[in-house]
Amino acid sequence: MSEPLEDEVSEELRRKQLKSIWDRFGIYVIGFAIFIIISVGGNEVFSYLDKRVSERESLNFDKALNLIEEGNNSSGYDELLKLTEGKTGYRGLALFKLSSESLKKGDYEEAIKFLKKASYDKSLTDNLRVFAKIKAGLILVDNGNYSDIELLLDEVVRAGGSFSFHAKEILALSLIKEGRVLEAQGIFKDISEDASAPPVLARRAEIFLR
Repeated sequence: MSEPLEDEVSEELRRKQLKSIWDRFGIYVIGFAIFIIISVGGNEVFSYLDKRVSERESLNFDKALNLIEEGNNSSGYDELLKLTEGKTGYRGLALFKLSSESLKKGDYEEAIKFLKKASYDKSLTDNLRVFAKIKAGLILVDNGNYSDIELLLDEVVRAGGSFSFHAKEILALSLIKEGRVLEAQGIFKDISEDASAPPVLARRAEIFLR
């Protein structure tokens, strides 16, 4: 895969992911989105790609992106679906892109389906699989219930690390939506008092506690 194409795909993924999250959740989560994409973006996105990836799949992925950019969403979508049947890292990239395209159509169930599939895709790095769960959880805040999100993110929370705090924040937001404010405040309190929490999340948790 040529370096210019890597740059193009990387930029396209970042742009679409940011736009999808912005459209659904507004300025509150944009800082979260930037942090996540930076965490797993750049070299991370392409580090999992098999060095022996076929030129054919590289060209097909590029073709799909171009079709979508030109407004031929249906054909681009079909090309991406074909890539999900492949055996290279482009399968994982296609799942993320399909999720973004589903969000654009307002098909949240399908978007979550693709992200869940990505979360189990061994062609992706561990971070990207966790990111798929985080992104699915964020969509579920407005399109699911707390139980769905808890089931999806439980393993992420138990694993610890920076991603666990993002998962906890999403769980707290879901609790607020369901009117379970005291439970949500308990989670925000845990985040704000944990020295290992990312500073931006700790500060945001403090805001919710005021």
